[in-house]
Amino acid sequence: MNCYLLRTIAWFVFICSSTVLGEIVINEIHYDADPKTAPIEFVELYNAGVKTEHLGGWYFSNGIDFIFAENTNLKPGGYLVIAENPVGLLAQFRIPKNLVLGPYLGSLSGGEVVVLRNAVGYQVDRVDYDSGFPWPTAASGSGSSMELINPSLENDLGGSWRSSGIQGDSLKPLTLVASGQGGWSYREGTSEPSVPPLAWRKLGFNEDSTWKKGKAPIGYGDDDDKTVISMQNKFTSVYLRREFNVPEDVPLSLLLRVYVDDGAVVWINGEEVARVSVPSGVLRHTSLANDHEAKWEEILIQNTEGIINSGENIIAVHALNATRGSSDFSIDAELRTPLPGKASGTPTPGIVNSVFKYNAPPQTRQVTNEPEQPKEGDPVLISAKVTDPDGVESVVLSYQIVKPGRYFGKTDSQYEKNWKELRMNDVGIEGDIMSSDSIYSAVIPGSVQKHRVLIRYRLYVSDSKGNTVKLPYADDEQPNFAYFCYNGVPTWTGSNQINAKKETFSIDVMQSLPTYHLIAKNSDVNSSQYNSAFDMVRFKGTLVYDRKVYDHVEFRNRGEFSTYVSGKNKWRLYFNRTRGLRARDNYGRLYKERRKTINLNGCAAPWMPINRGMAGMEEAIGFKLNSLTGGLAPHADFIHFRVIDNLKEAPSGSINAQYEGDLWGLYLSVEHTDSRFLDERGILDGNIYKIERSQGDRRNQGPTQANTTSDWDTFRNAYNQTQSLSWWRKNIHMPTYYNFRCINRIVSNVDIREGWNKVFYHHPDGHWYPMPWDLDMLIIPETHWQGAINVEKSMRQHKSLKIEFKNRARELLDLLFDDASPTGGQIGQFIDEHARFINPPDQRLTFVDVDQFMWNYHPRTAGNHRGQFYVSPKSQNNRGGTWTRKLKTKDFQGMMQHMLDFMTDTDTDRWKVGDGDPKGYGYNYLEYEAKWADIPDTPEISYIGPDGFLLNELKFKTTPFAPGRSANNQQFSGIQWRLAEISNLKTPYFELGQPWKYEMQSVWELESDKFLNEVRVPQSVIRNGGTYRARVRVRNGTMSWSHWSSPLDFVAGEPDLSLLRDSLVFSEIMYHPHSRSKVSDSDYEFLEVKNIGDRTIDLSGLFFSSGIKYIFPKGSILIPGQLFLIGRNKDALESVYPDLKVHGLYEGKLANQGEVLTLAAGYGSPVLILAYKDNAPWPTQADGKGYSLVLDGASETGYRASTLLGGTPGSDDLISEKRLEISIEQISARRMLLSFKAKKGIVYSLFGTDGLELEWDLLDIFQTDKDQLVKHEVSFNETGFRFFKLAKNVIP
Repeated sequence: MNCYLLRTIAWFVFICSSTVLGEIVINEIHYDADPKTAPIEFVELYNAGVKTEHLGGWYFSNGIDFIFAENTNLKPGGYLVIAENPVGLLAQFRIPKNLVLGPYLGSLSGGEVVVLRNAVGYQVDRVDYDSGFPWPTAASGSGSSMELINPSLENDLGGSWRSSGIQGDSLKPLTLVASGQGGWSYREGTSEPSVPPLAWRKLGFNEDSTWKKGKAPIGYGDDDDKTVISMQNKFTSVYLRREFNVPEDVPLSLLLRVYVDDGAVVWINGEEVARVSVPSGVLRHTSLANDHEAKWEEILIQNTEGIINSGENIIAVHALNATRGSSDFSIDAELRTPLPGKASGTPTPGIVNSVFKYNAPPQTRQVTNEPEQPKEGDPVLISAKVTDPDGVESVVLSYQIVKPGRYFGKTDSQYEKNWKELRMNDVGIEGDIMSSDSIYSAVIPGSVQKHRVLIRYRLYVSDSKGNTVKLPYADDEQPNFAYFCYNGVPTWTGSNQINAKKETFSIDVMQSLPTYHLIAKNSDVNSSQYNSAFDMVRFKGTLVYDRKVYDHVEFRNRGEFSTYVSGKNKWRLYFNRTRGLRARDNYGRLYKERRKTINLNGCAAPWMPINRGMAGMEEAIGFKLNSLTGGLAPHADFIHFRVIDNLKEAPSGSINAQYEGDLWGLYLSVEHTDSRFLDERGILDGNIYKIERSQGDRRNQGPTQANTTSDWDTFRNAYNQTQSLSWWRKNIHMPTYYNFRCINRIVSNVDIREGWNKVFYHHPDGHWYPMPWDLDMLIIPETHWQGAINVEKSMRQHKSLKIEFKNRARELLDLLFDDASPTGGQIGQFIDEHARFINPPDQRLTFVDVDQFMWNYHPRTAGNHRGQFYVSPKSQNNRGGTWTRKLKTKDFQGMMQHMLDFMTDTDTDRWKVGDGDPKGYGYNYLEYEAKWADIPDTPEISYIGPDGFLLNELKFKTTPFAPGRSANNQQFSGIQWRLAEISNLKTPYFELGQPWKYEMQSVWELESDKFLNEVRVPQSVIRNGGTYRARVRVRNGTMSWSHWSSPLDFVAGEPDLSLLRDSLVFSEIMYHPHSRSKVSDSDYEFLEVKNIGDRTIDLSGLFFSSGIKYIFPKGSILIPGQLFLIGRNKDALESVYPDLKVHGLYEGKLANQGEVLTLAAGYGSPVLILAYKDNAPWPTQADGKGYSLVLDGASETGYRASTLLGGTPGSDDLISEKRLEISIEQISARRMLLSFKAKKGIVYSLFGTDGLELEWDLLDIFQTDKDQLVKHEVSFNETGFRFFKLAKNVIP
């Protein structure tokens, strides 16, 4: 029963709670098709009730957007499939057309909430699914859907679902027809096998003398047949039949395996179930197969209902040869239940789910081990929540120990051996914290935990009826849970050369970078990294990172030609489905997306020994500069890499001991450019190609784009030809290309060239975006390869594109590189920021020293790389010639200064392409390409606001437009203002541990084709105490921009906010409106700000810095006692509240679960803060039950529930009468019971409506001759009424 307290004023409105009705069930969800280009996503509904349900007007309020037509009905036991694309779904699956509805709007993701509501808005069913354990994993991209095991199960629990076709709960596979066995009847295909032609395929067919008996395989010519027949040059077909028996419990799916050379058609009980290498249509005894060498093919038969019978059945095979004179022929078949863990990749829309069971095994979730990463000797508590309607019979923990140096994976025979079992309990003993809470626990003894040992474990869970399931579920590519026992990264002792002075690196140094542990076989590690016979071969291993175990991953070497060049080679790791890596950046911040693939680069500049000692900084800066300046580029983070492939972590005694332990040292983790790269940045899914040999190696398939390389081939061929200006703008995202070219120039990427060493992303809108890749030949003041790509032809073909590029090049010089001071200004700070991760300035020994000591003279280091750290002077041969680099200091700092000098204006001599002088080379190259005579004079900027740079009164002025010396164009065409925040160790209020901020990252820009000589910066972009840099530039009639003005730096100050803080309150908040039919509930949100002071105040410029997005416009004046109302949807609010004035619309939503709302004058300058919640002591009536939060100083939280349902937006909420208690009880899917305490002599009238904005219909009148409880049933499904109103003292 749901009890609502409603105020008695004139009338009361009430609704039913969001109870799940339960007869119509979300039964199957297909959210990740394989391939992605197949438009076959769907949601399936099933009627688990006993009567037909009318679905007219029902709708999905979450997940997808779809409203059912008025004539939609769903019979008991029936299905409806709501499809992304009905045509595509019907083409893929054999479903009656009348069962498929759609299309729906939106798309399903790998984890979200799908909510089905009836016509009056009641929640009928809800699934909050995810894509990892305990939810089905094969449903995430392998082609499977996720299916409900039984419609009676709670479908909001992951354990109620399985991936389609998974047979993991059946521990004993059943073979109905075995391979290599007798019992087959066969007939040579010299004529048709029966009259009528189909009779031979069915039970009861009488075989005549032309049918013989034989043992499979049947055939000739390749010495693998047990029954040899004389077929060559005589006939091309063989017909086979075999009866088999099926037990009473018919399997829901079967795996048919056909061994054939060349082709076959298979029937079961006359129903065709498979075709292998044969044409479509009717096949005769003279027909021919397609060529197919002898091998097993597998076909999963889904939903065997109607095909397989309990008792006797018949399998019939028409086997065919490719030619009459073929040298060989073979046929055999096997029919059995799929092996545990076998996913079909075949959803079952519109029919019974392939995983259906009358009795499902227990549901298990919340599997944990505590501690997450134990130390040696720690006991480990394994816990899991297990429930089952029939009762849980047993929960057994099985664990396995993997010792260092003795690794084995799931494909090794040892994996299924040496598992030890412990019984888990829920009786409050032996580690179980609380009895009978459904949390089962067991303790793995501390004696098991040894340093560097991997512990795998899995669970076996059974109910009282004998249903057992092994966890993780059978579709999980990681078939066990695991934890890693580790005492922490130890100190390390090493030297630059074997006989040099030994240095011990402290734990602080060794733990200064995130540590990645790869556990693998020693032979696999060596083969992968150093044996070219295993180039690109994947090996099995386990990665441990951030205390989490990623078991049974794959690793290999990586690289095209540089794979084995330096000795410190590169790695690539692949993670299992739904178990991607949760990586962090070097500030410790989690990336949004899990990574399916990671690349570990060796920081070893394979082709450039001259860069040994850079510690990968040149590569990291190359990627990061692309990102900083607005391009698309992978994230790159420094890591500490260790490999556990031997017994000892740090051996001693041998001359090479320092090289023989777990330590591999410093690596750069480079994000892979796949679908997760796009998801991380919120970019639409599209094809991504890595370009090598001019060919596109596709790393990601877009759902709406070509599934061949045809789109890349067409684009590549076209950009190598002369094209119109509109073609270039339509096909290339030119701003990204300009940026790409500029950064390649400043870092002098001599390895970039047409057809090689880059990535292209194809946006669904048709634009191609270039991205950097393979940045291992940078900071080179000499020519080598092309240094560009042929897209540069666009600028030769069209002057306007050349001007745009030069504008961008000048801008990057002005804002980032144009500072020749010793610290290098912005670029110097950028290099310094990232160098500090590996070389903190306050440490004598750092990780760059670890890199040097480990690899400078490592036995595996290539000869031309050995001993090359910090050599100066050092010469390097490139294709354009030999050049020499000299360091100011022979250490890492000297290398960083060398890189900084390369990118800033430090060259005092005349410059030319390939002059071999590192000083200023990158800067001069970009400056050379930026030069353009026809640009306006650089303007000057000045501040004209009040003293103190108050954040709400920042005003700037520029000098007049000056066209410059060129006579080509004297016309003004535009002006641009910009403001950026600068934050680093030398700026006030810098937050330690936070990323530095650069002028490239503007917080505000304003561009106009009218000359704006003065501007005011909005306070909504300013942070109190922040350091800012303002600039201005102008543009002439050729669309050429001037240089940016010299910067104006200032620290933003806070104005006097005392009047605002004393006068303003949030007077009413509707954060979670009640649900309404066919509309978004959040459209009815609102928020009131009230002036409770005695002075008029100006809200202009104030904004919400947290919660929602809204800036109060100029002229937002509040006199004392006045309200300012904002909402999400003006029309929706005014339709419900007549004569309501909505003053403004905000972006975003008020959080239903509670959040912090901050009204601010600037970031860090709050005016008003409210942290509301949706649970007690906050009024729970305001959480989705139709009431608002109203300011009330007498309540514990300062807020109470509104008097009236819907609140009182735009006016004050007044309490005038005692509350009337009204109870609502839902007694069926169509009826509810209303009860209230009526007073003698008072008339109560009950009204109903489908919408608060519509007319009210009188439903009933109540009057009693005494005080009593009135009960009244109300039908809300048949009438369509969603809202009800109880009026008092109203005589109709």
